[in-house]
Amino acid sequence: MKRLSHKFRFILFSPLLVVFITACNVSSVKNQPDEMPPENKEELIKGDDIAETTGSGAAKVGESANSVIMDSDLLFNLLAGEFAGVRGKMQQSINYYSKAAEQCSDPGVISRAAYIALYAGEYEQALELTESWFELGLQADETIDRIRIISFLHLEYLEPSVEAIETMLITDGELNEKVIAPVTHLLSKETTPLFAKQVVQQLNKKNPQQAFLLLLLAKFEANLGEYETALLHVNQLIALNEDLADAYLIQAQIYAGLKNQPAAVESIATAVKKRPEDTRLRLQYGRMLVQMKLFERALEHFKILHKSMPHDENVLLSLGLLSIETDNNQQAKEYLQELLDNGYHNQQAHYYLGRIQQNDNELMAAIANYERVLSGEYWLDARLRAAGLLAKSGETEAALIKLESLTQLEHTDKSKIQVYLAKGEVLRSASRNKEAYKLYNTALAMSPENTDLLYARALTAEKLDMLDVTESDLKMVIMHEPENASALNALGYTLADRTERLIEAREYILKAAELLPDDPAILDSLGWVYFRLGQYSESIKWLTKAFEFLQDAEIAAHLGEALWMDGQTQKAKSIWAKGIKLSGNQDVLRDTMQRLKK
Repeated sequence: MKRLSHKFRFILFSPLLVVFITACNVSSVKNQPDEMPPENKEELIKGDDIAETTGSGAAKVGESANSVIMDSDLLFNLLAGEFAGVRGKMQQSINYYSKAAEQCSDPGVISRAAYIALYAGEYEQALELTESWFELGLQADETIDRIRIISFLHLEYLEPSVEAIETMLITDGELNEKVIAPVTHLLSKETTPLFAKQVVQQLNKKNPQQAFLLLLLAKFEANLGEYETALLHVNQLIALNEDLADAYLIQAQIYAGLKNQPAAVESIATAVKKRPEDTRLRLQYGRMLVQMKLFERALEHFKILHKSMPHDENVLLSLGLLSIETDNNQQAKEYLQELLDNGYHNQQAHYYLGRIQQNDNELMAAIANYERVLSGEYWLDARLRAAGLLAKSGETEAALIKLESLTQLEHTDKSKIQVYLAKGEVLRSASRNKEAYKLYNTALAMSPENTDLLYARALTAEKLDMLDVTESDLKMVIMHEPENASALNALGYTLADRTERLIEAREYILKAAELLPDDPAILDSLGWVYFRLGQYSESIKWLTKAFEFLQDAEIAAHLGEALWMDGQTQKAKSIWAKGIKLSGNQDVLRDTMQRLKK
């Protein structure tokens, strides 16, 4: 049986003890045989460093020698119970307090003893102590009721649990709304989901028209995965009260369990309509829309939340990320910057703001945001990106130093490989291909079949005219990943551009095009292999399509050459003129124009 969820702490020498003692007069003290001689008790008290306290306390209570002895026994049991509890000796604490309860018919002592037993998980003993409360003719109070209900629930006594909770919930046939939250908490935290459901089933049978009980029953059934039964009950509930927003929340949970996400979202939407001002509910709705990748709809609701929660960290972050998903980077930048300006050091916000700034070529701003990602899942990628941007800005050595420091920090093979790949990319971008090739060899010694490393080494080997290594590495990647479109395309393009194995090259590129039909790099390769085969019309068709997808200098070079060879010289010159203004491999464009003397 699980422990109680609530916290408990003993308070030494509480004023409550004085109340207990002074409330227990001589006539109410039961004179029972001692189980331990008084002198031994005094030694125990001395051992607990409370001998003087006990003596002074006893002197204050009663005037006769007999009454002093009896009050000393009571005080001993109360203090010993407290000290045993402080030391974590719960069973001893219960025993001392139980004796005190027998000696003194005081409600506070009984309640305290029962509570200690409850905390210690001695539920039967807790119930016995509460029975002594009623034997005194006392009316139950909130504490005693709670102790009894929790004990019944932990012991899984069905009928007593049902009776106790029903007494708490229903007064003269009417539901006491003030206790709905406490009852829900008790059933959710103090027993198993199955027993909680059984209790609510019985309560529902006895009180069939109570919407709250139907709601609770559907909730526990849904938590147990009994979705069909739960749906039946929640539909009964909606028929009973169609304006109850919580019913639609449970209904959404049920539909989600049944893998019916559209119906789940519709249920949440209905709940939001019922309670439009409930920000918690709208937040849940927005998150469900995100899970279903309905980003536009989710964005609408987070904008509504922003009006009522303008400085909320999670709302601003969600607005920023959703704006990225809906291709509005400028709006995303504004939301993320607003979040950071509000004083939140949100690492995810820094990371994605850096991504946007990197895309906008704001290199220094992006590096600054990446450097502010200090931990978490984005930390390594942020550091790798920052190093890459340093290299792009001309600080190659500074970038390599940063990456080398990461090599010392990272301990997992996966992380180390990521750092090797980043260092290799920096070296390649600086045309230091021999160093990059050597680096990839070192990394592959650690992980010989890593496809990312093999692919990177293949591209580097091509630059070094080591076509046998390029072909071998790319074929190894394809063997491990037959549908790796990038590797298929790279192998096909290399064969088309650097060898006469054109038919073989076309087969690799066509397979890549089947996997990614709109990828401009693959379309460029396809156009280029048809150019090498002398099929200029087919070449122009694919290269034109590639250029429509991506305005790139190298694609412009290929398209212009195909047009030139097809006799469309003016069109070729027009395309090359556009290409001069574009990013990409300008060397290929210049070489093409020079070779054709244009």
